[in-house]
Formats: sequence, structure tokens, C-alpha cells
Amino acid sequence: MKNFLPLAAALLLAPAAQAAAPAPTPPLTGKVLYARNCARCHGPNGRLGLNGAHDLTKSNLNAFGRTYLVTNGMGKMPSFQKQLTPPQIAAVVAYSLTLK
Repeated sequence: MKNFLPLAAALLLAPAAQAAAPAPTPPLTGKVLYARNCARCHGPNGRLGLNGAHDLTKSNLNAFGRTYLVTNGMGKMPSFQKQLTPPQIAAVVAYSLTLK
């Protein structure tokens, strides 16, 4: 009977603890990731070109080429493979393709 009371208390408190858990954070969109990681050089519209950054509105790179560059970097473009997950890289690449 002594072991029953702590178990009963735990079962009664468990739903309250679950209800108080914070909601999961929604994934960041490509636009938000672009603003945080890319806009400082490429600008909010992709045309800025600071630090040797290319004008993304004139780029002829497809999604595969852009994914490679964002992941690995090249020249002055830094690699983002340690800052962004593969799904985040895909989201920022997809957003960058909308810049015209």
C-alpha cells in the first residue's frame, strides 16, 4: 500500500504536467531564414551585392546549384552547413528562387 500512493500521485499530476508543456515551435520559413542569413550581403530583394555577393535576381543557378553553394560556400560565400539544417537550406534556396 505504501508504494501505491506515490504512483497514484504521479498519475494524477501527469496530465497537468503535459498540459503545461510549451507548444512546439513552427519551422522557420525560407523568407525568415533568408532575412537572418543572406540579406546582409544579398539584400532583402536579392540585389544588394555587398562583399562580392551576386545579384540573386540575375543568377542562372537552379535549385541544385544554389543548394550546393549555400551548403558548401565558394569564394567569399560562406558555408551554412553548420548553421542550417538540410530542410532549412532547402527552404532558403526555394525562397531565393522567388527573387526576381
